[in-house]
Amino acid sequence: MAEGNFLIGTDIGTFGTKSILVDADGRILADAFEETDIISLKPLWAEQWPQVWLNAACKTIRTVISKAGINPSDVGGITISGLYSGSGIPCDKKMEPLRPCIIWMDRRAVREVEWVKKHIGEEEIFRVTGNTVDTYFGFTKMLWLKFNEPKIWNRIYQLVTTYGYCIYKLTGEICIDYSSAGNYGGIFDIHKRGWSEEMMEEMGIPRSFFPEDIVESKTVIGEVTEQGSKLCGLKRGTPVCAGGVDAPVSALSLGCLREGDHAAMIGTSTCWSVIQDKLRLTRNLINYPYVAYDKEKIYTFGGSATSGGLIRWFRDQFGQVETYLGGQVGVSPYKILDLEAEKVPPGSEGLVVLPYFMGERTPIWDPYARGLIIGLTLSHTRAHMFRALMEGAAYALRHNIETARETGIPLRPRMGIVDGGARSPLWRRIFADVTGFPLIYVAENPGTPLGDALLAGVGTKVLGGYEDIENWIGTVEEQNPDPEVTRIYDKYYRVYLRLYEQNKEIFKLLH
Repeated sequence: MAEGNFLIGTDIGTFGTKSILVDADGRILADAFEETDIISLKPLWAEQWPQVWLNAACKTIRTVISKAGINPSDVGGITISGLYSGSGIPCDKKMEPLRPCIIWMDRRAVREVEWVKKHIGEEEIFRVTGNTVDTYFGFTKMLWLKFNEPKIWNRIYQLVTTYGYCIYKLTGEICIDYSSAGNYGGIFDIHKRGWSEEMMEEMGIPRSFFPEDIVESKTVIGEVTEQGSKLCGLKRGTPVCAGGVDAPVSALSLGCLREGDHAAMIGTSTCWSVIQDKLRLTRNLINYPYVAYDKEKIYTFGGSATSGGLIRWFRDQFGQVETYLGGQVGVSPYKILDLEAEKVPPGSEGLVVLPYFMGERTPIWDPYARGLIIGLTLSHTRAHMFRALMEGAAYALRHNIETARETGIPLRPRMGIVDGGARSPLWRRIFADVTGFPLIYVAENPGTPLGDALLAGVGTKVLGGYEDIENWIGTVEEQNPDPEVTRIYDKYYRVYLRLYEQNKEIFKLLH
């Protein structure tokens, strides 16, 4: 391997950070994971200090270099991506964080949503940005800071992304890519692919809070400084690329490059995405530039706020036995829970879950929505509940897919699936049976970090182009839906849709 041809991809996730080190052929030589958490001071609040993310990123970068047994000088480039940054990290003139970052999962900006609807209007926001008004979007979280923490707001010099903060600490450069700029929502003009200074002015969000230029995710932003080298172990001068929001980078890791390519990232949340060559917009889904061919392609996605988050919640609250047993025999507690849930028939014998444990994003856009488990009888067990949670996440995925179809967005006949939740054979089967789509799964694919490594290779010219991802993807497994089981799930899916419609006013009463 020629010097400088190794690449590192690092993804800062909501509950953990993962790094991989690959060669130019996409072979994974080392990986590392560091679990993290969020701060939740109140129900539906979610934030974190950026130092937690920086520490995890640097630790995993150091680990993969050490595990691969290579010289840091042999690393030709690195890309860091991350969870959608919500409000962005408010930093002062010394680029020190003023408070924790309000992340994508946070739903506190309800009053700010109403303010925007009253003073600007949903139609105007949609006309300019191609997106709706919701507590999910960064601009409403920014307004929460402005209205509720004016002392901090008045000290802000820059609002930077989760991964942009880490890039700054390693390179001294401030940057933002198209995917994060677009995902902020109401301050990005999707037609011009640039900031909407008109919207910024109407909302009182200073243009100066953001970099002058928006860059492509593959762009080499700068090089690791002496101080950055001490933090992460990379050699001074190592190129660092801009990166992107983790969900589209994950789609890239599966080779989603053509119109109609679609994939589901099953992490803490589910992010189902489809690539478009032209704008077919609906306010029920989220739309922003893709992380490949950033100025040409659109990434449209539907996001269920909780999927893997549901499973982790169940493990922590009800899976103490499986956690203990797993620790004794060296097996993931999730595998043990899967074995128990496999004995439960499709539909969980009449148990249905609305997976809105943190409100919900697309397609219902309801911050008041809550989790609902209905149909319980004395014959139901924990295994029934666990399977019903998996099925609820699959119903939410199907709801987003059907929303895209109704908008006229073309979908290719097979769907990719990736990330932590996709490792479960049971869950893959449930997703296939509920959606009716054959699923393409690559067991060795680590998801977002592989897309990051590809971006590093394209940006530094170690690789020829984005299409090299097709050579990186390993052996593909296909999970085909069972038509008989799909018919069972069709019935429960209709119940799922009715449950929300008949309970959405009750959810507001519980707020």
